[in-house]
Amino acid sequence: MESKGKRAPGPSATPMEAVPPAATPITPRSVEAPTVAATSSSSANFADFNREAFDAVVESQAAVARGLEELSAELARLARSGIDAAARTATDMLAVKTLSDAIEVNAGFTRTSLDALVGGSAKLSELGARLAAEASQPILTQLGKGWLKPGPFAF
Repeated sequence: MESKGKRAPGPSATPMEAVPPAATPITPRSVEAPTVAATSSSSANFADFNREAFDAVVESQAAVARGLEELSAELARLARSGIDAAARTATDMLAVKTLSDAIEVNAGFTRTSLDALVGGSAKLSELGARLAAEASQPILTQLGKGWLKPGPFAF
């Protein structure tokens, strides 16, 4: 093979000279400086808008915290009632003498558990809906204020 011993052409031995990019002239535009009164009033409006938005977020977070506290208390109550029902059923099962008594105790436990499940899910659903409504209220109110009066930042 003839390619043995021959090298592929590589980069040239002399470094290439850096060519500066084409210079584009920068022409200054005439921009009028805003007056001090216009700047301070728009800054005040912007600060008021930010403060009101921040207050709405804080109120919303407080509502979420309250709602989650109610939800966790309800979940704890449901867990305690479930444990109590299971403990009562276990003690009732220890006193069982016949198979029909065992079936009756088990059916009572199933009935009680199903009633607790339906009642608990309804209560949790109610708490969740109230949480969503109370948490969104401050933000929706703030958005409503923004839609009603267009500020200087509206496009």
